[in-house]
Amino acid sequence: MLSPVNRIGRMPRPTNYMEELAEGILQDLLSDYKGPRFSTNALQDIKALALNRLWPMYTTSSTGRDFLKKIVVEDRIEKDIVRELRTAIDIVRTNPRQ
Repeated sequence: MLSPVNRIGRMPRPTNYMEELAEGILQDLLSDYKGPRFSTNALQDIKALALNRLWPMYTTSSTGRDFLKKIVVEDRIEKDIVRELRTAIDIVRTNPRQ
């Protein structure tokens, strides 16, 4: 299978801006959390659960990233991310992986 590289150079790799937002907001939520610390696996589970319920926001350029930042502010998407992360935290806390 051919890799996605053109003859001139590498193509920009798509990145999911929603993952970056969720990571940052999760760190803020956890700093306020008063319970026991989550393991690395638990944190990955929290992010996966939340991201599966949120829409992807892929971009390949800084212009696209700036556009997505504007949409996040205008549509108040951060409150949706917080809601889904809190739900995921509750799920992982009540159903820890052994």
